[in-house]
Amino acid sequence: MRLCAGVFPEVFPPGTLCLGGCAVGTKQLVRIAVLGAIGFLLMLLEFSILPWAPFLQYDPGEVPALLGGFAMGPWQGLAIVTVRSVLFFISGKDEAGWIGTLASFVVGALFVLGSAPIYRRRRSKRGAVTALLVGSIVTVAGMAAANYYFFLPLWMAGAPRAAMGEMIVKAVIPFNLIKVLLTSALTFLLYKRVSPLLH
Repeated sequence: MRLCAGVFPEVFPPGTLCLGGCAVGTKQLVRIAVLGAIGFLLMLLEFSILPWAPFLQYDPGEVPALLGGFAMGPWQGLAIVTVRSVLFFISGKDEAGWIGTLASFVVGALFVLGSAPIYRRRRSKRGAVTALLVGSIVTVAGMAAANYYFFLPLWMAGAPRAAMGEMIVKAVIPFNLIKVLLTSALTFLLYKRVSPLLH
């Protein structure tokens, strides 16, 4: 992130920031901060959805990031994910500590970066469905790999790889499938209603 006005003073007004190559003005920064704060509050509403894996808890914290990513762009959506994740980590509410917070950040990043660019090119109901479907696939596949190679070796230190693979098949993948389905449904239902506030 850098001041765009310092790089292209003839194009961008003073105080405009560049985020991932995109100009971000004061209004967008405020929206990012507000959506990040809402995402943090929504993360506090977590609850278990798999009886055999109660430690995996769903929260709708990705919804504000997806709404912001659809309205403003993928990098702005990623910034929202970052804000809510930092707030959640500082709050100390994550029982899984920094590993859980980082995993939540990766989920949000995959979902936003997998879906928002598609919707930005195809602004229609069909485009939204396609974007959320692709984002869901990216998220489920990405988190299966991230858990197998990074998160579970930290969380289950010393456990055999076979046990980690079984955990992914029986818990991680089913959980993330339900998670992306619920989050996609909420995003699809809410976007058109709140989009005038985000542009």
